[in-house]
Amino acid sequence: MNKFENVDVLASLQQIMQQNTAFFQNDFDIDRDILTRAAKSKNPEDKIYLWFSRPNGTHCLREWDVFLRGTREHNTFRFYHEQTKERVLAYTVVLSGVERGKVMGSIYELDYERKAELAAQTALRTDNNRLIYERGTRELPKEYRFEATSDRDYGKFLRYEAVPHDPDALRDLLRDESRKRERLKPGNFKEHIGRLSDEKVLAEAQRLSAAFQSLQAPNSPNRTHFAVEVSPWFERIASSREHERLFALLPYKTLYLSSVKDRHGVFAFISKDERRDLPLRKQRPSVRAQLKEGQSKKTAAPKKAAAKAKDNDLEV
Repeated sequence: MNKFENVDVLASLQQIMQQNTAFFQNDFDIDRDILTRAAKSKNPEDKIYLWFSRPNGTHCLREWDVFLRGTREHNTFRFYHEQTKERVLAYTVVLSGVERGKVMGSIYELDYERKAELAAQTALRTDNNRLIYERGTRELPKEYRFEATSDRDYGKFLRYEAVPHDPDALRDLLRDESRKRERLKPGNFKEHIGRLSDEKVLAEAQRLSAAFQSLQAPNSPNRTHFAVEVSPWFERIASSREHERLFALLPYKTLYLSSVKDRHGVFAFISKDERRDLPLRKQRPSVRAQLKEGQSKKTAAPKKAAAKAKDNDLEV
């Protein structure tokens, strides 16, 4: 787990989203609006969000609300851990402000499963809802129904939020979370995106390999090949280079991709005579990784002792 400090938050999250979210990418437009408004807020509780990318969308939830039991944010954050098996990439976003039109801040990698379990175990109870208007606020017991309409005294209705029964306990809990993330090591964001790309390609290669091995007989229309559909998720967001890397991982000599008449999607085909029990090939390190490794070896190599002239007085 790494932290990425003082970054362009929206540009960085968009790069992450493009590595994992194939459908409903316009969810990120909502996230963009939420974070832009929050970056301008003077309320400290508005500065920290839990953001996560799924294959079918994204979510941007204020951390304060995630740890309040029964809120929409609390239920949403837990849902994808408890009720689905989706690939979730989760991060804490700490906003610092707006600089030259860019929302700036720090992004911290999250162990989504652990964070969702923590929210389930430690979330605090709420008693009231706070209705927020242009010119003030009003609190009502959470059992009361209310209309999201303008108020004669306070003006236009803006939003509402749950009020914790014990605000100090919530602040203590979130302070502990802050200490944990500050202990993360600084990371290189470009390398992080590269790792997400590698994981995406590897996951699809493993899925295709397992699917080929599970087939009992050739299933192509003419029964001469084994056929497995390429994940629509992968097909939608993978670059041409990632397709090449997928082919390089799969150990099949007769592998090719094609469509199938009267069926949607793209399918991987291998000959019925191809061995399907072979392990995946090893991933080749990227050029960037090789260069970095070369630089590390060069730096770590002991320096040669300086040669001395015959008179033993001068180094050459």
